[in-house]
Amino acid sequence: FDNAALRDLPVDSVTENTPRQGDILDLRYVTENTPRQVRGACFSKVSPTPLANPSTVVYSASAMRLLDLDEEQLQRADFPGYLCGSKSIPGADYAAHCYCGHQFGYFSGQLGDGATMYVGEVLNSNN
Repeated sequence: FDNAALRDLPVDSVTENTPRQGDILDLRYVTENTPRQVRGACFSKVSPTPLANPSTVVYSASAMRLLDLDEEQLQRADFPGYLCGSKSIPGADYAAHCYCGHQFGYFSGQLGDGATMYVGEVLNSNN
């Protein structure tokens, strides 16, 4: 497992564990999931929100083989927890990706709500 993207690309210096300064929301001190502009960074470090009872609905066996996960591992009781972020994957470094784009015919500016997270990069025989 590797985190090359977080080493090679700029990461937001504000983290969710940075202490708050009184009632003033100083962008250097953010402790909650607060909408804000992230300047000069591709990622913001985050922690996944655990789900109470995750379950696997469907998966692609061929995609899982790219990650060197065989059917036996996919059937483990704890597999859904790792897949959804309720359980931390050893070596993972979770981050929300900052991006921009067009929505509804207009340029929307900076987006990236953390709904999809960077977890890390699998290093295996398929690389």
